[in-house]
Amino acid sequence: MIKQMKKSGQALVEYALVLALIAIVAILVVKAVGTQTSSTFDNIQSTMSAQGVTTSAPTAASS
Repeated sequence: MIKQMKKSGQALVEYALVLALIAIVAILVVKAVGTQTSSTFDNIQSTMSAQGVTTSAPTAASS
């Protein structure tokens, strides 16, 4: 009985470690994609400004 409980506890710890690893990887991916997306929009805005197109941030009423 005790041996079975130790195995069950060990499996639970292993699942928790795998879940933590997946969460860390997901956070890093979202952070990297967010930074890249922000950079892309900054480049678009710079190009539009250089061509004389005015840009403004959307307001809550227009979205």
